[in-house]
Amino acid sequence: SVQRLTVRYGPDLAGAGEVLAAAAAVGALEGVLESERLNMISARALAASRGIEIAVTESSQLSHSSSVEVSLAAGMQELAVAGIAPRDAAWRLTRIGGFHVDVAPREVLIVLTNNDVPGVIGHVGTVLGEAKVNIAEYHQARLAQGGEALAAITVDPPVSTEICRKLLELPDVLTATIVRFGSSAAT
Repeated sequence: SVQRLTVRYGPDLAGAGEVLAAAAAVGALEGVLESERLNMISARALAASRGIEIAVTESSQLSHSSSVEVSLAAGMQELAVAGIAPRDAAWRLTRIGGFHVDVAPREVLIVLTNNDVPGVIGHVGTVLGEAKVNIAEYHQARLAQGGEALAAITVDPPVSTEICRKLLELPDVLTATIVRFGSSAAT
């Protein structure tokens, strides 16, 4: 389970730290607590009651003055997600783990890690097409040729969690997660 939640944000978002921390706490706790108890007002207190340490800092060391970075630590594992939230434009995800992406978060995002080999994108598209899942945007990122890659796939709802099982049956797909923005947690 999550032990530490860290939120860093750029100077253009000054004064938004508490709201960003509450939103991050909601995201970290969704799927763990009953949804009727979890909201932006109760999230920080509920996180503290579960022993989750929350740190919030404004930083000029981020890649953009309107950047937001959220890190979750559980045991020896840590995952960081970053994005930019400019005042005059739609926000975008810019990093998932160590992978640089450029994704407009919409209602449903499928995040995969896979081996960086030919055919993976086609096989993933076939599985989604056979399940009648429409792809709005597909972003593939890798750290090194032939290594591990990450796909961030924006799709039209509805999407069942069964799609993750089907994607994981593909030989080169390593992980599959559905992220639902503004509703329920990652599954």
